[in-house]
Amino acid sequence: MPKKSNLVYAAHPVLREPKMVLALDGWVDGGEAATGSIRFLRRKLRPRKLAEIPPDRFHIYQVPGQLSLRPYSRVVEGLVSEFRPPRNLFHYWQNPEAEQDLILFQGTEPHMLWDDYTEAILNLAQEFGVRRMYMLGGVLDKTPHTREPGISSVCSNAELRDELRAHGIEPLDYEGPGGIRTALVHRCQRLPIEMAVLHARVTYYPEFNMVITHNPKAIRALVRKLNRLLGLGLDLADLDRETRDFEARMSYFALQNREFRTYVEALEKEYPTSAADGAPELNPDDAVQAAEEFLRGHSRDE
Repeated sequence: MPKKSNLVYAAHPVLREPKMVLALDGWVDGGEAATGSIRFLRRKLRPRKLAEIPPDRFHIYQVPGQLSLRPYSRVVEGLVSEFRPPRNLFHYWQNPEAEQDLILFQGTEPHMLWDDYTEAILNLAQEFGVRRMYMLGGVLDKTPHTREPGISSVCSNAELRDELRAHGIEPLDYEGPGGIRTALVHRCQRLPIEMAVLHARVTYYPEFNMVITHNPKAIRALVRKLNRLLGLGLDLADLDRETRDFEARMSYFALQNREFRTYVEALEKEYPTSAADGAPELNPDDAVQAAEEFLRGHSRDE
């Protein structure tokens, strides 16, 4: 029986010096910083499907306590109307304004056969002449919601590290369990492909049992960096609006909870305001008004 391919192509376009941006859900996707950034890029650029990595060899659905890893299903009036397993999709975008195209990849972190999974990604990259890859991530951190999330990097070479540092992206120091992002960087060190993992620091308040599952401010921080690094010239007004709504909800909660407000103020002293912090401080009246406007708009959307 012939070996099943780990790549199924939907198209074979001619791409001009493409770069690749990758995101995986699962571990190191706090606040959907990585996958939310890819979804934003796909929504703005409207790329076309390029290829897919079939999930059956790489994913285990029956992981205890991890219901989100199972296929999504929907049953209506006793009939199965939808059954959707996780997907690993490549899309391509041909830039009408410049001689450099883009490949986007969004997938689910594999549970097994990491070598085969990373090989599939790198085989596609080499086939289309990719020379640089950016992989996105979101790390839970006590950065207060009033501050701009920091972005750190793990790079395949010192030249790329120094280039990113000039963009305000500081290199990361870490020792501990490795992930598939590190595995990809390690493999790229032996290939003519530069790679950087860009991690956003995603607001997390464990003392208040508060995990922000979708953090538009962290998503915006990553997309801002990509917008400059890739010269995309995207309008980020949608993300700016989502970020203002997010900040309004958090500020309203702080007004209602003195203990939480004191906690955030203490964190702010550890994270001084930087030039990248674009959000003005809301006074109490503005926070209440912004939260009410958000809730009215949310009700209309529903």
